[in-house]
Amino acid sequence: MVVHSIDLNLSRRIPLGPAARFLYSFGSHLFDGLRPLSMTALASTEAIPTEVFVPSHPCAVRQTPHGAGVFAIRAISRGARILRIDGRLQTHPTRYSIQLDVDVHIECFDHDENSNSTASTQMRSRHPWRFLNHSCEPNARVFGRSLLARRAISAGEQISFDYTTTEAEMAEPFHCGCGNSNCLGLVRGFAHLSPAQQRLRGTRLAPHLRRLLVSDAPSTADE
Repeated sequence: MVVHSIDLNLSRRIPLGPAARFLYSFGSHLFDGLRPLSMTALASTEAIPTEVFVPSHPCAVRQTPHGAGVFAIRAISRGARILRIDGRLQTHPTRYSIQLDVDVHIECFDHDENSNSTASTQMRSRHPWRFLNHSCEPNARVFGRSLLARRAISAGEQISFDYTTTEAEMAEPFHCGCGNSNCLGLVRGFAHLSPAQQRLRGTRLAPHLRRLLVSDAPSTADE
């Protein structure tokens, strides 16, 4: 969506007298050269919200010293659906997209790949999943287009999932600092895990990765 320059051509709708025509002409010169403003440009000037609640969901996007994250605002039971992952489908991954299938990635409807701005309150309310952080020992998992609780989650607890259970290749690999004993360190995607690490994720894997795991399995048991 683009917010275009202000349309001062009011004469199309309202008859103008001499004085009004002068003011209109003077005002038109003031706005000459005004460039269209994208929603990204507007978002970049918006203060980063401390907390944005997600309608009809038990979570909120909160700003922390280390960036934004999704937090439970009430207790969530094991197996409960936390949120739905909505957006547009595309064939390539981005830093924030989630892979749903081979060459199928979901991204925000209003995502601008030329900007890293994520400050928009509207984006945080509409696409809270974009702010889910990674953990090597997560409390949630992606199942289709839903985020489900792997275990009971307490109010105030940050909600996370393991990116390597959906992403074959990370668009932007990063170093994990979750601190768990089984922390991967460098997170590059499922394709870069050892066979043992891949099998460990088992039923948590998205279907397209589970198929890859089965297709790569040896003909005889190696465990």
